[in-house]
Amino acid sequence: MNASTELRVSYDVGCIRSLKKLPPKISNGFLEMMARLMTDPTRAGANFETVQGARDKGIKSIRIDQGYRAIGYMSGRDLLLLHVNEHDKAYRWAENRHVRVDPNTNRIRIVEEVQQETVEVAPTQDAVRLFSEFSDQLLTDLGIMPEELRLVRSVANEADLDRLVDRVDTTSHEILLGLAAGYAPAEVREVLAISTPAEDGKQSQELLFSEAITTNESRQTIFTPETEREMRRFLEGDMEAWRVFLHPDQRRFAYRDYNGPALVRGGAGTGKTVVAMHRAKYLADQIAADSKRDGQRVLVTTFTTNLAKDIEHNLRILCPEHLEPHKSRIEVINLDAWVSDFLRRRRFAREVVFFSNGTDKISEIWDEVLEQHGCPEGLSPAFIRAEWAQIVQSKGVDSQRSYFKIPRTGRGTPLDRKKRAALWTIFEDYRARLLDEGLAEPDDAYREAITLLQNEAAGLPYSGVIVDEAQDMGEQAFRLIRAIVPSRPDGDKNSIFIVGDAHQRIYARKASMSSCGIEVRGRSRKLRLNYRTTDEIRRWAVAVLEGVPVDDLDDGLDSLKGYTSLFRGPEPALVGYANPQKEMDGLIAWMKELQSVGLQDADIGVLVRTRRQADQVMEAIATAGLAGLLLSNASADNRKAPGLRVTTMHRSKGLEFAAVALPFLSDGSFPPKGMLKAAVDAADLREMVEREKSLLHVAATRAKKVLRVSWSGSSTPLISDPQIGLSQ
Repeated sequence: MNASTELRVSYDVGCIRSLKKLPPKISNGFLEMMARLMTDPTRAGANFETVQGARDKGIKSIRIDQGYRAIGYMSGRDLLLLHVNEHDKAYRWAENRHVRVDPNTNRIRIVEEVQQETVEVAPTQDAVRLFSEFSDQLLTDLGIMPEELRLVRSVANEADLDRLVDRVDTTSHEILLGLAAGYAPAEVREVLAISTPAEDGKQSQELLFSEAITTNESRQTIFTPETEREMRRFLEGDMEAWRVFLHPDQRRFAYRDYNGPALVRGGAGTGKTVVAMHRAKYLADQIAADSKRDGQRVLVTTFTTNLAKDIEHNLRILCPEHLEPHKSRIEVINLDAWVSDFLRRRRFAREVVFFSNGTDKISEIWDEVLEQHGCPEGLSPAFIRAEWAQIVQSKGVDSQRSYFKIPRTGRGTPLDRKKRAALWTIFEDYRARLLDEGLAEPDDAYREAITLLQNEAAGLPYSGVIVDEAQDMGEQAFRLIRAIVPSRPDGDKNSIFIVGDAHQRIYARKASMSSCGIEVRGRSRKLRLNYRTTDEIRRWAVAVLEGVPVDDLDDGLDSLKGYTSLFRGPEPALVGYANPQKEMDGLIAWMKELQSVGLQDADIGVLVRTRRQADQVMEAIATAGLAGLLLSNASADNRKAPGLRVTTMHRSKGLEFAAVALPFLSDGSFPPKGMLKAAVDAADLREMVEREKSLLHVAATRAKKVLRVSWSGSSTPLISDPQIGLSQ
């Protein structure tokens, strides 16, 4: 906002919902009016008129053009935009609305005073309605406004509740959604940050409107842009709701100081990545506000390249001022790329071999070593390579003595001292040949970087590190993160912020935070509400994980207890076919049907296990005369690009679609037969299957509203009960 003006303009989420329903010409007119108001309200040409018949005298009408009006609320120097519609409809909407400060919930509330005759009661077979078990007193104590009780009592089912979204205050609707989802009243208060009435015997403190509109609770539903540029990004549709309207639990995890490393866990769709991005903004805002901190940066990192690109793309929308080329306060890069750049600048002599380069040479070296030494009795080449990766490299074992002592938790085949000695001879030879060839594995690179950082004077610009998808990183990666921002003599404030969910672990890496020097005890939080996926899809995806033990990214166990979705929708469609061609034909017909009902191509995703399957789907899409877009690991998904989205399940991390298809889930195809045959022992096989279950869980939870699962012949055994017959 221009510092010379006295008018502060804010937008309620209901205003945005109403604006999205209007013709583009009207939306553009509203946008230009708001831009003029922010620049100079005295010359904007806005005529604030009293709404005839409105019960709240603070409610005003603003002319957009001859036929359309915006409805706002004026209080002092604040203008809160509430609704946009045709003239008569806008006035009818405004007549019975009240805007008030609610000290009990610490929010601005927009309430409709409902007349008895306006409440339509849907017929039901009995007198029990959705909220019959809750008394009026309990509902009002939770935050339902007294004027809304008549509407609440008219709700017979979840469809009625969905239609209520434009009739009741947004906070009230979320309270009702929580109760309908099975949350106890105390849990609703916790999730929505609503205190109990007169908590601790104290009366709620009265707030001025100008104070209440800026509370963390009000920010859940009200957006106040600071600049015209920010306002335009928001109203022109680039900024999705999650980028502005955080739920209170998300906001209080992201926008606060911690006295040390912090960890946020939560199931798929709970907004962990959203919290991580807002956390980056919060820390960058602190840097920008302190001239003594010029040059400092926040490092945002993750395991995969594509997720880092997705996060950077979204941060450029959320807070572009912090990613400007010559004044960047946020750096987004996956950890492998960061360590490569770091070592290159220090003239590291060896080439780091990641998944995308040099793996053939690594295999050649292993073949040479094993040909020379042979395999100890009862052990296979695959077992030896897995022992090297999961024990020696992961744990940073650098001597035979250490190898004799290291616990091998999770490794199924026991090893006596003789076999360990034989294996160490093989490992020493392999390590020596890597050095001779000038090659290094990622864990080698991490350790080399750690050593350099520990020996160097402080020179990195990072004041904090934010880690997304922590479940996919190993111990050496987290030791490196600790070395990038070591504990300082003056404390460890806001140093490391980690988000992750071990239920979504799709790579063979595990790490305990405390064993890596990252102490999160007392600063570990958990998100439980799924804001992306319907409860029907969530339940199916959770069922896939049945029997899979999951850690809490530290030294304990995790569960999905209390994890639920607030939204409802159709059950996932599970469809079997006689052969692969019929399955592909069914998939194409499904996509065409979605297009026919108005779903955009960018909202339809087909997620498959392998790149070969992705190519097959793309070919079928082209043959059907449709447009397809294959999402690669190297770039973010540009939502404006045309084409039905096709990608692998691994690449789908960080993406979401209104409708998702998971084809080719046939026995023998998922998991791939060749992969299972390569298991070195029963424990290795079990871990492979568990990762495949996690992969299927991740893929299913990319769907917001519609999920379709298909196979030909017999379905994968990972789907415990297909519950459907063979399609013709």
